[in-house]
Amino acid sequence: MRRIHLTKKRPDMFGALSVIAVFFMVLVVCSGTFSYAEEYYFGKPYLTWQGNPSTTMTITCHTAEKPDEIAVVYNKQSEPEDYHYCTDGKTWQIPGLQDGRYINSVELTGLTPGENYIFRIRDGSQWSGEYKFRTMPDDDTPLRFAIGGDTLATNIFKELVIQAAAEDPHFLVVGGDLAYANGDFDQIDQWNKWLLRWHENAITSDGRLIPLVMAIGNHETNKLDGDHRTRAPFYFGFFPQGGKTFWSLQLGANLGMIILDSNHLVPHAEQAAWLEEQLKSFEAFPFRVAVYHVPLYPSHRDYEGGGSVAGREHWLPLFDAYKLSVAFEHHDHTFKRTKRLRNNEVNPSGTLYVGDGNAGVKPRVPKEGLWYMEKASRDSHLWMVDVSSDAMHLRAINRSGVVFDEAIITADSGS
Repeated sequence: MRRIHLTKKRPDMFGALSVIAVFFMVLVVCSGTFSYAEEYYFGKPYLTWQGNPSTTMTITCHTAEKPDEIAVVYNKQSEPEDYHYCTDGKTWQIPGLQDGRYINSVELTGLTPGENYIFRIRDGSQWSGEYKFRTMPDDDTPLRFAIGGDTLATNIFKELVIQAAAEDPHFLVVGGDLAYANGDFDQIDQWNKWLLRWHENAITSDGRLIPLVMAIGNHETNKLDGDHRTRAPFYFGFFPQGGKTFWSLQLGANLGMIILDSNHLVPHAEQAAWLEEQLKSFEAFPFRVAVYHVPLYPSHRDYEGGGSVAGREHWLPLFDAYKLSVAFEHHDHTFKRTKRLRNNEVNPSGTLYVGDGNAGVKPRVPKEGLWYMEKASRDSHLWMVDVSSDAMHLRAINRSGVVFDEAIITADSGS
């Protein structure tokens, strides 16, 4: 990061002609001249985290040509007269992807927790429009996030993102199976459509971009021999998240989130020792949650399925020992909320398991008569989660924004 003094050049964003002009300006600024197709949305930034969500932000955009340079100029929104800071970024291509795109990414560090920022992307002497984001707080300020999985670039996914964005979440989590491209370069159009949906709709009511947190699912991977980046080229190539399929995030003073890989690239057993370390590190927080793809307590698939059995063997004892608050599960394409569970039995102070990955795909029919199930249906949904020092409030919203289920976990209910 270097400090600069640059007076902002504000584009006129109003009026039909100016909107069109700015639209094409952004395409040229961040990507050079190229033939624009409907499914492409090059030049538009999206956000992830590689480091501490309170003090960092990673900004990424795709371009059709290699930029002369890539940098982000930015400042606190409360000090809007000048962009005080500039950070240079990196540019790369995914080996083997033949469409010629470049991925350009800049990680901002040393940011102020809980602060609104404005930024623009710079390619040499050319500039994008202005965008906004907010860092996570590092105190007990209440926070809100949305979570779902198994999305596809469908109208259902679009409508769910619109409903979630209207509630101004701090971030959105996708628990695997985003674009259903299967790590296959021939299916790149699936990602073009998905990114278009995201760019158009993942904006809060006050104009902030919503950061993405993504677990890996089976449809992120291919069957090729090779390292992790060969097996899941888009997951690693498009979304800088630290270069792993399992990691953790401290989100304010009340929530620790653990993202896991349910045997898509890394077996359950190989994550167990690390998982225990993370759960120990989050013991002082009121709430601890886990996010992964294949459910321990499936609502549609077989309870004795291999991924579910392995999860219950290697992860469940740790969830129970360290009193995990909520496990966000996916993969089954249904809605579900279990009873509170501990030691594979119903326990009113146990972990709540919710899911089951139905945020855009065609819904499936849940099984009936499952001993661990409290509620299940075919409803497409996202979970909206509010976290304070006292409680986690979970609300399931459908594509119309209607709350059709909810649960509250208090800070002392997992003891």
